[in-house]
Amino acid sequence: MKNKLLKLLFKYLIPLAFWLSLWQIAAMIIDHSFLLPGIPETLSALGKLLIKPSFYKVIILSAGRVIFGLLFGIGVGTSLALLCNRFEIIKHIFLPIIRIIKSTPVASFIVVLWVLMSGDALSIFIGFLMVMPIIFQNVTDGLSSIDKGLLEVAQIFEFSRAKRFKLLTLPAIRNYLSPAIITASGLCWKAVIAAEIIAYTKQSIGQMINDAKYNSDSPTIFAWTVVIIVLSIALEKIAEILMRRDEK
Repeated sequence: MKNKLLKLLFKYLIPLAFWLSLWQIAAMIIDHSFLLPGIPETLSALGKLLIKPSFYKVIILSAGRVIFGLLFGIGVGTSLALLCNRFEIIKHIFLPIIRIIKSTPVASFIVVLWVLMSGDALSIFIGFLMVMPIIFQNVTDGLSSIDKGLLEVAQIFEFSRAKRFKLLTLPAIRNYLSPAIITASGLCWKAVIAAEIIAYTKQSIGQMINDAKYNSDSPTIFAWTVVIIVLSIALEKIAEILMRRDEK
């Protein structure tokens, strides 16, 4: 029990206390809440948000966009990787597109697609674009890691395609897919919120941040940022728990 408390102290509490202290010291030195609000101002703004029913509605709607984008990206990324592994022509067709998506800044996609999509659809699609290449690459790496000798044994013993998938492909994919989903879940939050801010998506965290910016309300912007960080970490932890449960 004592060791667990010490581990918790050194791993979480001390680093958190250090960065919060640094934040507060910097705010005191600057001494201007518009430029850098301190912890008390941010907590006060957060408290005002927490008592508003609309706060929770906005969180649910933004979280829904994140989850839809995440699931869409996982499904398409996994399916596309399997198809590219199975058919060489599909690999040659889609691999350049994957590389373009990975190389293009998220903001560029948001601006280009803004005129074609509504705020809700755009936010979900941007989340998808952030997640899909990560999932695709990890699933591809997982497929490449399958022992060639085992594939030859499966062929010699004439395993059915379903049996090969269950015994060889699925375990390889799972080992690479789990960390990819955990990483992608946090990145999806950032991409979706960025899309909401630029596209001014109605009833979203991005809209709330935009409104606070127009009102020069820096404490509220920081309060919403804290909310985003907490939600992003929470989603990563949920994904991690689900992946570990699935592996057992």
